[in-house]
Amino acid sequence: MRTSRQLEKIAGSVEVRGVLKGTASAHEGVVLTTADGKRYRLQRVGGNPFRDAATEALSGRSVTLEGYRVGDVFRFVRVSEEDESPAP
Repeated sequence: MRTSRQLEKIAGSVEVRGVLKGTASAHEGVVLTTADGKRYRLQRVGGNPFRDAATEALSGRSVTLEGYRVGDVFRFVRVSEEDESPAP
């Protein structure tokens, strides 16, 4: 399992979908899909890894996250909207 020790940024779209299917840990989780099709299960540092309202609120949005990769999980510490437009 690859664990990054340096803060990374990844961007993509977020959705709630079934994760860990076929295991005792199967559940609906929050997933980020990058432009190149890679998927990461999202966990907010300090949040519940199975059900976190702040992470679930990202569903349907395009975001950039800062955090750490652990296998197929991205543990994020900061989030920013991708679709932010400059103020007029």
